Amino acid sequence: MRKYLLVIIAFFALNACQKEAVQPKVYGRYVPERKDDFAWENEYAAFRMYGPALKAENPSNGVDLWLKNSPALAVDTMYGRELKDNRPYHINYDGNLDCYKVGHTAGCGGVVAVADEQVWVGGPYDRYEILEQTDECFSFRLEYDSLLVGEELYRETIVITAEAGQLLNRAQVVLTPCQPLAQEQTLLLGGGIYLHDTIDACRIDTATGLIAYAEDALSDRTAAQMNYDYNGSTSQGRSYIAVMTPGATRQEAMNGTLVSVRPYTPGDTLTYYFGACWSEWRDGGKAFPTDEDWFENWK
Repeated sequence: MRKYLLVIIAFFALNACQKEAVQPKVYGRYVPERKDDFAWENEYAAFRMYGPALKAENPSNGVDLWLKNSPALAVDTMYGRELKDNRPYHINYDGNLDCYKVGHTAGCGGVVAVADEQVWVGGPYDRYEILEQTDECFSFRLEYDSLLVGEELYRETIVITAEAGQLLNRAQVVLTPCQPLAQEQTLLLGGGIYLHDTIDACRIDTATGLIAYAEDALSDRTAAQMNYDYNGSTSQGRSYIAVMTPGATRQEAMNGTLVSVRPYTPGDTLTYYFGACWSEWRDGGKAFPTDEDWFENWK
């Protein structure tokens, strides 16, 4: 009998170890129950982009940011709380927090075009496709039928890839004119970061095309009030964002957006990278408790 008990214990212990070993490090999905959101996450943060069911609210093709304090997956937990338990994900209950306001902006690393000294962003996506979904890699494509840049309309395709161990997502963007262009047009295209209120802290590296930004995690007044009502404090640390556009020729704040863009010919593929983290995030010895830690050690 003792022998059989030891075998059973070993069996369950092995299963537990195997379950622990295959815990996904990246994850994503289409979220029809929340107006066609498309959400995904890596170990460092969670993100979402807006779909056609939200069109009446004038969203953008920008990226929303959800903060997390550990590598544990958070997307389904946060949607479950908001939609099933009526517990707003704008409140930090146990280390997950949606406090970032996008509106009609680039948000946290969305694609931006610069033309006529303006920053141009689009609306919600029209179609999605999941390209790869494993424990170590999540890749998907979003298609936009109409993106206005200056006086021209483009179709936008963006493929976003999140890989385990990589803080930054990879974004591959193609703009195709909806109508033949009257003349060849070169745009400035890349990634952008929407600046809430004023610039608290930022870093620009022209050699790599990096722009990095830090701000009060509760820069949005609504989120600040909700957290104050729940726990009596408006202090939830700092949000950190980074965008890197290799070959960037223009990196500056314009129209309330910090941009990292380079010349782009329609039809080509432009690759840039974006990601984020939180001052409350912890994973062993790696952390970003201060702005300077983020600027110096985010790689």
